[in-house]
Amino acid sequence: MGTSTHNGGQKGGTPLVPSWLQQPDENMQNETNGTQIPPMGNADRFTAPRGEFTRYINSGGRDSSLGRKSVSNYISKSLGGSSNATQRMGAARSSTARLLNIAGAFASGGARAVEQYLSIENLSHKTASEAFIAITDFICPDGGPQDEGIARSAYISAIEESPEIATIKFEDLTAEQIMIIVERTMANAIFSRITNDIGNKVILLPQDRTISDSIIVQMKDFVKGSVSDAVANLDIQTGNIRQEDSLRIVDQVYKEAFDIMVSAGENE
Repeated sequence: MGTSTHNGGQKGGTPLVPSWLQQPDENMQNETNGTQIPPMGNADRFTAPRGEFTRYINSGGRDSSLGRKSVSNYISKSLGGSSNATQRMGAARSSTARLLNIAGAFASGGARAVEQYLSIENLSHKTASEAFIAITDFICPDGGPQDEGIARSAYISAIEESPEIATIKFEDLTAEQIMIIVERTMANAIFSRITNDIGNKVILLPQDRTISDSIIVQMKDFVKGSVSDAVANLDIQTGNIRQEDSLRIVDQVYKEAFDIMVSAGENE
């Protein structure tokens, strides 16, 4: 699974937002919307949603409402709401903001504008996949921590999940098609954050690999739909994106997506 960075799961007593997630990106304004984030989390804060997610897995994905409920409780109760959940995305926030800047540059002046913005030559005639791979280190600097690994994996997986634009020349893309990569990157990052915190047994428990794959697809579709709805609700227009606003916009999308997932779970 391209977007999962599997480990034994987060311990309840670890900080809601570890200190290394709070380091501001030198090119981005680190906005926290005034939210005070507890330095340490309750030792049992993941227990309830993790149990619900495990039961969802054990149902073979048939009880999809339990999956949505577990995610809702994870966001609203374990993390203390959508604002904290957004801050917990860490490096994915700044990497998505960089990618959004690419979409904005493309909307304003096409592939040439992206080349000028990045000071990179010869992107125009590459295929879309080749061009996106070529700018990976700009979007997701490789620093090593798990958080940065999630951001990088989310971006690479988004490219792999977009075969419909893979062979199109980068210069022939539309800004809307680049936004597809933005949305899929965000969804992959959220999905990986969820599975690392409460859903790591999605790979360990099902004996049938097809069941595991089906659960992953089901949950990713839930997250992707929430991100897509968030972008639509906020009416994000790539042609109106200014570089200094990108992180704020990204945080709005993440927060709105988390709110949508909370609401979906509460309605089950």
